[in-house]
Amino acid sequence: MQPLGFAPLPEKDIQDMLNKHIPYRLSLIRDGYWPRWSTKNSQHTNQAFEAGAVSGRILLSFLGLKCGRKVVQLEPDQSHDSVDKKTTDDVKAPDIGGKFVEIDALPAADRHALAVFYRGVNKACAHFTFGSDHELSLDTYARAAPIIFRLMAERFPKNLGSWPKWSN
Repeated sequence: MQPLGFAPLPEKDIQDMLNKHIPYRLSLIRDGYWPRWSTKNSQHTNQAFEAGAVSGRILLSFLGLKCGRKVVQLEPDQSHDSVDKKTTDDVKAPDIGGKFVEIDALPAADRHALAVFYRGVNKACAHFTFGSDHELSLDTYARAAPIIFRLMAERFPKNLGSWPKWSN
């Protein structure tokens, strides 16, 4: 646990995030996309697709982004959730030397793709829902995943060479 705010993480933890945890999440996103899963609902019965989708949502929050609950649009997610009003176990991009994504700097198409993806993951994977219009599909995933990879590369350029690459 770390004090709330931007208390520095120990260097070992920073290196573990940069060299283990983030590459693992990027690999899950990359490996969760397979065009052969294009039949209706087949992606929702595939654990790789779901693990990749949840990993994408995790990295978006890490980059300071979330989707609004009522309106499908990106919102800032730059605070650390408190465990006991004094400490947090959240890690955000600035905690390990990166930068938050500025929503206004993103093209409108990217903002929309990421918001639809984030909401879809919330509805289809992160919470039990029934009859929701979550829009999480192979196409939604394919639009959002390369944007997530690009945003991570832009905020952590020193790690780009050692991290998995997006390919579809």
